[in-house]
Amino acid sequence: MNDELATVKAEREEVVRRFRGAVLFSRDLSAIEEVLAPEFVDHFAPPWDPPGRDGVAHRFGQAADALTTTKVEVLVSVCEGEFLSQAIELHFAHTGEFMGIPATGRSFAIGGSNTFRFDGGQIVEHWGVFDVAKIPDLLRETHGAQGGWASMWPEPSRPA
Repeated sequence: MNDELATVKAEREEVVRRFRGAVLFSRDLSAIEEVLAPEFVDHFAPPWDPPGRDGVAHRFGQAADALTTTKVEVLVSVCEGEFLSQAIELHFAHTGEFMGIPATGRSFAIGGSNTFRFDGGQIVEHWGVFDVAKIPDLLRETHGAQGGWASMWPEPSRPA
């Protein structure tokens, strides 16, 4: 990797690191307007959320009411052209009601990936994939509970 590309990659990683630090750990949603461009498009957003930065603020606000972020691990980070892509693992504590499940205090982690398109120093587009569907199973006391992904498969047999 040449020096110029390495510098661009480091700058973009720092923008994302600061953003995650503000919204996930400090719960400072003002970082959304600083880091995300006014024309920001979030391809990860569910269709019922407001578009753009307002939708991001809505989702992070909801998550903050239910989950306390304890760690973000960047497993791999790749920069090419206008894009920065990262495979990450998010670590949480369940500290409030989530999907109808009261706070359990349990800690859990989910994997995922983010791809960001930059224009200048701001993020203009985001694509994400996270394994949020398994969170209810991770919060249940037993895997035999009704609902969630665990209900789709029988309990694995255990040796006697």
